Amino acid sequence: MLFEVPTTAVAFEIPDEWWDFCDMRSFKPQSAYYPYDPSAESVEVLDLREVEPPRRDAGVVPFKKYKLVPVLLAFTSPECALPPIHAVKTALGYAVHNGFHRFYASVAVGYKAIPAVVLANDIASA
Repeated sequence: MLFEVPTTAVAFEIPDEWWDFCDMRSFKPQSAYYPYDPSAESVEVLDLREVEPPRRDAGVVPFKKYKLVPVLLAFTSPECALPPIHAVKTALGYAVHNGFHRFYASVAVGYKAIPAVVLANDIASA
């Protein structure tokens, strides 16, 4: 399945067999963002349009099955809560520091926002 990040020209593909295995064709988000771990502290909900899509280096496979499939399955489970992504504030919005698969999975299923812990820039660069 081919997807596009809102307000960008960034397109990405999730293999159909992964998408179908997770029964995502019938999935409809019940909220603006995925349920996150309630024990996480200082969580902000960021509009996905304000988060710059993270990129992989050239030649690196963008998604790992063992990481993306559990995220998609978690979206469908009423008992599962994922950790928020880690992001840093930039001049243009936010950049993902940790949460590549959660970001793209959120876009693919149609979430409009994403839970995040916004790190201080000096922590993110360490």
